[in-house]
Parts: sequence; C-alpha cells; structure tokens
Amino acid sequence: MSTFSQWLLLFRVHNTILFRKASLVARHSRLMTWTIVAFLLSYAIASFWLFSHGFEYVSKLPAAGSLLSDRLISVMFFCFMLMLVFSVAITTYISLYRNRDTSWLLSLPVSHRAIFLWKSFEAAMFSSWGLLFILAPLLVAFARIRDVSPLFYFKALAILIPFLLLASTIGTLLMVICVRYLSKRQLQLALMVIALGLIGSAAWTALQGQKAAEDSGLSAALTFQRVLQHTNIAVNRAMPSTWLAASIIDWTRPYRHFSTLLYPSLLVSNCLMAGLALCCTGKHIFYSSWNRTIQRAALAANRQQNNSDPEEPIGLQTEFTLFRFAGRPLAAISKKDFRTFFREPAQWIQFSLVFGLLAIYASGLRQMNGDISQPRDLYIVAFLNLAVCALALSTLTTRFVFPQFSLEGRCLWILAMSPLRLPTIVTQKFVTSTFSSGIIVILILLISGYNLQLGWGDSLFFACAIALLAIGLNALAVGLGVLFPNLEESNSAKIVSGFGGTLCLVASFIFILSFIMLLVYTRWSIFSSNEINPCWFRETRGYVGAGTLLILTFIVTAIPLTFSKKKLKRLEILSNL
Repeated sequence: MSTFSQWLLLFRVHNTILFRKASLVARHSRLMTWTIVAFLLSYAIASFWLFSHGFEYVSKLPAAGSLLSDRLISVMFFCFMLMLVFSVAITTYISLYRNRDTSWLLSLPVSHRAIFLWKSFEAAMFSSWGLLFILAPLLVAFARIRDVSPLFYFKALAILIPFLLLASTIGTLLMVICVRYLSKRQLQLALMVIALGLIGSAAWTALQGQKAAEDSGLSAALTFQRVLQHTNIAVNRAMPSTWLAASIIDWTRPYRHFSTLLYPSLLVSNCLMAGLALCCTGKHIFYSSWNRTIQRAALAANRQQNNSDPEEPIGLQTEFTLFRFAGRPLAAISKKDFRTFFREPAQWIQFSLVFGLLAIYASGLRQMNGDISQPRDLYIVAFLNLAVCALALSTLTTRFVFPQFSLEGRCLWILAMSPLRLPTIVTQKFVTSTFSSGIIVILILLISGYNLQLGWGDSLFFACAIALLAIGLNALAVGLGVLFPNLEESNSAKIVSGFGGTLCLVASFIFILSFIMLLVYTRWSIFSSNEINPCWFRETRGYVGAGTLLILTFIVTAIPLTFSKKKLKRLEILSNL
C-alpha cells in the first residue's frame, strides 16, 4: 500500500470510531448534546453582536475609521495565526510523543510517514475547528459593515482552508525540529530568550507609543501614524496572516472583487510547499525524533535511580517545606503533581504564556490614567480587568485542573491503596491548584490596582474578589473532574473536550457572571453617584452584597467537592477500571 492509501485507512478507521461515539453520546446523553449546542449558539450570537458593535464604533471614527478597521483585521489574523501555530505544536507533541496510541501504531505494518501525517492532520483539525468557529462571527460582522455580496463568504472560506493548513503545518514542523535537535535545557533557554525579547519589545513599543501620544508638537495624523507603526509586524508581507487579511479586505471594497490573485496564490503555493516539507519530515526526521524521546526518558529514569538514596523511597528524598506540616503522604502526592506539571512542556508553556500576557496587560494599564478623569469610568475599567483575569483563570482551571484526576488513569487503584483516602486526595488537589493559581492572579490584580491608582483599599478589594473566584473556579474544576472522569484517555486536551469539560467551562462562565454582577451591586454607589465611598462596607448594600458573595462562593465550592467525595466513598469510579 502507498502512503496515501495507509493514511486513508487510518482516516476511515478514526472517522468510524468518531461517528460511533458521537451517535452513542447523542442517543444516550441528550443533556450533554443540548448543552453543547446551546452554548455554541449563544457564543456565536454574542460574539457576532460584540464584533458588529465594535466595527460600527470604529467605522464611525472621523478620517481614520476605514484605516483602523483594516488594521484591526490584520492584527486579529496575525494573533490567530500565532495562536494556531502554538496550539498545533502543543497538540501534535502530546499526540505524537506523549500518547501510547503512537507506540501501538508504530508496531503495526504501517509506514512511519503515514502515521506522522495522520497525527499531524488530526492535531490540525482538532485545533483549527475552534479558531474557525471564532473567525466565523468576526467575518460575518465585518462583511455586514462593509455591505458585501454573498460571493464574499465563499471566497473567504476558500482562502481560509489553505491558511489554516499552512499555519498548522508550520506549528508541526517547528515542534518536530525542536524535539529532534534541541535538548530540554536548550529549549528552555531558547524560550527564555524569546520571552525576554518579547517583553523588551513590548516595553519599548509601549514607551514609544506613550511618547508619541504625549508629544504635543505632533499633528493628530502623525501621532496616529506613529501609534500604528507598532502594529507593522501584523501587516508585514512575509506573514501568511497578511496575505489572508489583505485578500479579505480587498474583496470588501467596491469593484475590487477580482482585482488580484497574488495573495491567494501565495497562500495556496506555500501551503503545498509546506505539505511537501511535512511529508519529508515524516519520512526522515519523525522516527529518529521519536526514538530520541524514548532514549531521553530511559536515561532520565536511569539517572534518577542512580542518584536516589537506597535507604529512602524514590521521590521522597526531598520534601516541599510548604507541605511538611501536612505529613509525608500529602507531601509526596503534591510533589508528584508539581513534577508532573513541570515535566510536561505542553502544560507549563501554556500556563506561563497566559499569565505572562496577563502580567504585561496589567502593567500597561498605567497609560490609561491620563485618559480617565471620572471615577465611574475608572472603576468600569477595573471591573472589566477583573472579568478578563477571571475568564483567563477559568480557562486555565478547565484546561489543567479539570483533567488532573482523570490523568491518574488506571493507576488510580494505587492511590486507593495508599495511606491517603481518595477524598483526601481530592482536597489536596483543590488546595494545591487554588494556592498555585490564586497567588498569581492576586499579584496581577494588585499590579493592576497600582497602575490604575485605585488606592490600597480598592486594590485589596479586587484582590479579595479574584481570590474568591479562584477558590470557586478550582472547586468546580476539581469536583466536576471527579464526577465526570475519563480514565481511559491520557491526552488532557481530549479529556477537556468531553461533556465534563464543557460543563465545567459553562458553569465557570455562569459563576463569573453572577459574581461580577453581585460585585457591581455591592459597589453600585460609584456608578450611581460617580463618587468613591471608602466606607461602602458600612452601608446596607455593601454588607448584603459581600455576604451574598461569600455565600455564593461557599455554595459553588462545597457542592462539587461534596458530591465528588461521596462518589469516591462509594468507589463508583474504581468499578470502571
């Protein structure tokens, strides 16, 4: 059989499995099906409404509306391209090098290139559908503002396909090359250098933008042009995102529907070239890189065994000082969780990236002080900043905390036979995840409050709010992770994509929305009278709102953890092993 025939065979087998599982879920889990459908429809409608109002506001700006909206489209596609490259690289790494399914496939009479191409295609489809779902309301809103013909949607869809394939192929190629030719220390050093470069570039860009805006001798047009210079990387003609954005913008202009085929041709030709490079990588580099990961794992295990003290069990030579008061069993479990997290680049890279971007964003709020004169506007920004941090935290808890219990897999019976009870292990996972994520978001909120000049009192107010949100979100993730486990799957991304992960994300959004609305009710005097009352907690509205927030957090924390511990006491999960 040829490589393409083998690839088609894998494609048909996995499609059959997927459709069987989807039909089984739709038949026996109607609540899950309707929950997912309702959530997707609600998101599509809400995002279309937000994008439409945003484009309408930008288009009404005098003299610069069209230019600014075109630049926003370019910046969005550039960000989406980076997100897709990063997501595909992480997903492909887990699927190829951290999944036992790959080892089983390599033992079959199937060529290595066919397996590599199938895994790459699977990761690309898994990562691209979400991005395509996000782009759909954006493109529809942009087309509605520009009043284009229905032919625009067909052309946009036709050019999106090679763009998604090209970005996905770039992410896969970068990942395989890094695994094959870079060691762990070299990869960490390279990521550190890139992070420092990005932070330095962002700081320099912010300083230059502030200087351009504060220079009163410049005209408004020149100041606007200098500010736009900081987004020139998004319109660089060497970027595939620029080819896509330029084609879409060109097709929305009157009498320019078929003016040029340069950028679509560039996308298609580079997509074909990237596919050829992917085939060569699967033939010459993939198997050696996979062997190298196996060798590194064996060497690391041998090195750890040689360096261990024979009189003391492996993994207990050094204990975290933080967990000594809890005893050696809890210290060992916590140590195992932290080591598992930091040994997986797919996890700590995403975690560091999200919180790093939040820290950069929080540090940039200082520039808004000169533009905000009313207390009402300042606190609107503060509440929106709290909502952004809470949404980012909910995404991370769903992505990393929810699958923790399921990742124990078929080794869960070992934990059941340990000196610790399974409900105690659930509490330990809740405490460690809350402590780890809570400290970071509290620091980010304190930095935001300092940059917005809210004062220490209100900065602590928002820090306490995000602390309560962290407790509730981590409790939801841990509790629902136990109530809806997937012990047969080793890929955390696939565990999250099930009903339990979707329910956790939806429940987290509802909790955040309810919490923010109660918080606004607690400080409503700022929005009604446009005055800051430092003694808000002495008012009836203040202590009623604060008490309701504490009750809501207690309910959201207690219910999932209580039901999950009851399920573990009945050993319902162990019966499925």
